[in-house]
Amino acid sequence: MKIGARIVKTGIAVSITMYLCKFFQLEPAFFGAVSAVVNMQPSLFLTVKTAKDQIVVHLIAVGIGLLFGYLLGGAPIVMGLVSILLIVVYLKMGLHSGISMGIVAAVFVMGSSEDLFLPHALNRTGVVFTGLLSAMLVNMLLWPPRYNRQLKQKLQQANEAAVAYFCQAVAEYVKLENTEPTLDPAEKERVHSINQEVRALIGLSARESELALANLDNQGRWLALAGRLSVYNEALTEKADRIYELLPARLKRRHDAGDPPISEEFRAILAILGSSNETLQRVNAKLRKVVIDGETAELEPVNEIFWERLSVAIEQWQSKLSGSYYVHGLIEAAVTANEIKWAAREGKLLLQELLQTE
Repeated sequence: MKIGARIVKTGIAVSITMYLCKFFQLEPAFFGAVSAVVNMQPSLFLTVKTAKDQIVVHLIAVGIGLLFGYLLGGAPIVMGLVSILLIVVYLKMGLHSGISMGIVAAVFVMGSSEDLFLPHALNRTGVVFTGLLSAMLVNMLLWPPRYNRQLKQKLQQANEAAVAYFCQAVAEYVKLENTEPTLDPAEKERVHSINQEVRALIGLSARESELALANLDNQGRWLALAGRLSVYNEALTEKADRIYELLPARLKRRHDAGDPPISEEFRAILAILGSSNETLQRVNAKLRKVVIDGETAELEPVNEIFWERLSVAIEQWQSKLSGSYYVHGLIEAAVTANEIKWAAREGKLLLQELLQTE
């Protein structure tokens, strides 16, 4: 099991909270530790946002708890009424995530000694806010998350994985053997999972940039580039899925037809489709160079040469085919060719746009 910075920082925040509570004689300190754990978030933005929300939540909870506890005491029925009132208030204010902690804080304050209610209640209020402050300061000062670096690494992995997954799908279609295609569910899940991680990191990086005071414009432009490449990666993955979906049905159709030999004309079509992988890999290497490394690259011409060559090959093949068996083969080839054309063309267009925005 890997122990990350957030786990270590949570432990540090709990320790600091316990020491502060002991130093200032705030009891019970364990509730401050709970507050610190709840407010240790995966990003500075979320830490600040959660802390702000929790401060509002606790101010309302403590205020109502002090008022009702001082006037009516801490009887169970009073605590129940306060809980209902707090839920209504929090829902009206949109503070859904703080409902539980707010109710606990109010009950915690109202459970103070009746003889010295106000001093005890204020003491417990200090415990809550000590945990809040500790979590926020620890997350800001100790190993603040470096989401930009993580995003670059994961974005490169995502693009490499998406391209490899797409090229493998094309290769599986092109080889046209009378055996089950190599479909690796684990690899498919891995590629989709990396895309999701990239999307999450883009969101975290965008939130972090809202707190940054320097290079805000540059950061925003780079995140826009990263977002464009991420969308392209996801689309590339989905198109690879569509090609893979063709393979089992094609294999069954060939078996049902007695596994007929592949004509030279159709082999020419397959060769053209397979040759596209080299172009796709070259274009995406340039995309990574521009987005990840921040360097420049040569433009890739957007032309119809691939489609023209494929059209000639299909015309030569069509003149010798007849029957539904070959029509299905033509549809499958057209679907695969369309996905390939989109992948290469969109990659080239994206490269042009990225270079023009530099």
